[in-house]
Parts: sequence; structure tokens; C-alpha cells
Amino acid sequence: MSTFDIEFAAVTDIGKIREKNEDSVLISSELGLGVVADGMGGHSAGEIASNIAVHVLEETIRKVNAGSLKMPDTFLPKLDKIERKLLMAANLANAAIYTTAQASAIYKMMGTTLTGVTFDGDNAVAVHVGDSRIYLYRDKKLVQVTTDHSLAMEHVRRGLLTKAEADKSKIQNVLTRAMGIKKNVEFDLLKFPVKIGDIMVLCSDGLYKGLTEKQMQELLEKGQNTPLVKLCKQLVRVSNDNDGQDNISTVMIKILPAQPLTLRQKIKRFFSKS
Repeated sequence: MSTFDIEFAAVTDIGKIREKNEDSVLISSELGLGVVADGMGGHSAGEIASNIAVHVLEETIRKVNAGSLKMPDTFLPKLDKIERKLLMAANLANAAIYTTAQASAIYKMMGTTLTGVTFDGDNAVAVHVGDSRIYLYRDKKLVQVTTDHSLAMEHVRRGLLTKAEADKSKIQNVLTRAMGIKKNVEFDLLKFPVKIGDIMVLCSDGLYKGLTEKQMQELLEKGQNTPLVKLCKQLVRVSNDNDGQDNISTVMIKILPAQPLTLRQKIKRFFSKS
């Protein structure tokens, strides 16, 4: 049981030059879930892929919670239940995108990134593939939690580029892993403790193309007392003003002190967990 409350906000913007928004975002206070997916592929394929990703992920988690879908006992039995649930949901989402892509020539190469966060007690649990990111803002410092699955980041790991060079590199958009391209994909699973005051920023690459980490950190520091949805809009707006060459999406999650539950909330929480 967590000892905090969670506030969510989400904003997605087409940017300055794109004809379509191929990003998808999802937030659910009920499920304690925030997700960003950045689709790719022509003919609206990216839009379809990202939409399938977030909605199959959400629907699977909802069904497992309700008991209408059972996780196989043999599915990653050594992991915690919430980690298994998140990974199973991501795998089913990948299968749904792959099946849709294989069924139509125009959708053949569609795919999407996926970055989602849920909570287990006082920990955040994240599933991640692609180059969307999770940043954690804590004690006036911003840290990138996820690792990009991109050719540029591969070059950083090999010492061929600095991170700053990678963010401006022409190979930045070449992904080494994404959903929907293959029947099976390897997801990163992350688990880390959170505390009151933390802010998580989940975002597509469109956001960080127009905002340096230093600028993002400064905006978060100045916006400590700003309503979360307003702060979310501000990050997207500044990024769009600075760049705007891509769709821009962000989900923000703030960890707040726990508020006493009303009787109705206690009953709802009891039945959602039973």
C-alpha cells in the first residue's frame, strides 16, 4: 500500500510541421498509470500503432485487476505480480501491433515506442522500449531514468559520441528497438523508489528535441507551485517554440502527501484490489 497520493497530467501537440499527430498518451488515476507512445510509419500507421500500444496496455491491466484475464503461472514467475502484469500487457500490445501490421501492406513497417509507469507500494514500476523517456525530478535535480534504444545512444555507450552530440545527431531517430516490428521485443523493466515531491516526466522525443535537460530542470524548479497540467502545457509550449519539428507529448506524474480517504474511496479501493 502506498503512503502517498499521485497526480497526473498529460498534453500532446502536433508540433509546427507534421500533418498528423502519431503520438498517443494515456493517464488513469484509477489504475495509477501513465503512458506515452510515439508511433512511426506512413499512411497513419504510426498513429494506429501508438494508439494500440497504450490502449491494449491499459485494457490488459484493467482485465487482470478485474480477474477476467489470468496471468499464466509460467509467465516470468520470479518477478513481482505488478512487474509481470506490466510486461504481459506490453507483450500483448506488441503482438496486437505486429498482427495488425502483418495483415496490411500499407501498415507493414509500422511501430511505436512505449514508456509507461505504474506504482507498487512506494515504488514506481516502468516498462520501456524505444527513445521516449522518463525523467525524474527530485531535490532540484533532473535525471533521465530510461535508456534510449537508438543508434545514437549506442554510439554514446561505445564512446563515439557524447550525450549532447547524440541529441543533435542525424542518427538520433534510428531506433534499435521498437514495438510492432518483430513478433517479440525486449522491454526494459525498471523499478525505483519514489518519495513525496518527486515529479516524473514521461515524454516523446519531440519534447526533449526542443528542451535541454538544463532548461527542463529550470522550468520544473520554477513551476514547483504551478498546477501540474499548467506546468505540463508549459513544457510542451516551450519545446514547440524552440523546435516543433516533431509531435510533442508528455505525461507528468507528481507524488503528493497522502490525503485521508472518504468512505466511498475506501470501498472503491477495496473492490479494485480484491
